[in-house]
Amino acid sequence: MATQPDYHLMYIDSTLGAEWLFSAARRYWDRYRPIIVSNLEVIALIPPKNTLTITILARRDIAPKIIDDISKRFPRAGRDPLVYDVPADLKLTLDGRVDYNQRFGVPEDAPAKK
Repeated sequence: MATQPDYHLMYIDSTLGAEWLFSAARRYWDRYRPIIVSNLEVIALIPPKNTLTITILARRDIAPKIIDDISKRFPRAGRDPLVYDVPADLKLTLDGRVDYNQRFGVPEDAPAKK
C-alpha cells in the first residue's frame, strides 16, 4: 500500500469563490478530510519531521504562480495540483477520485514510486 502523508492539506487560493469548496470539493472533503487552507503561512506550522501533501485548487491564470510559490517555500511537500477554470469541471475530477478511491489521482493501493 502506498505511504500516506502525515498531513493532507487542500490549498484554495483566496481569489476563488465558495463554490470551489462547497460545491466542487464537498464529496472529496467528506471522504478524505484534508485540512483546508487559503494562506500559505499555515503550512509553515507543520513540523519538519512530518510528511505532507498539498492538493492545490487553482484556475489556469493563477496556477503557475501558486505552484511555484509552494514548490519554493515547501520543497518537502508533495504537490497535487488540480487546475480548472470552472468549479463544475473540478467537481467531476474530485468526485471521480472519491468514486475510485484515488485521493491523489492514483489508486490508494498503488505501489509507491522508488
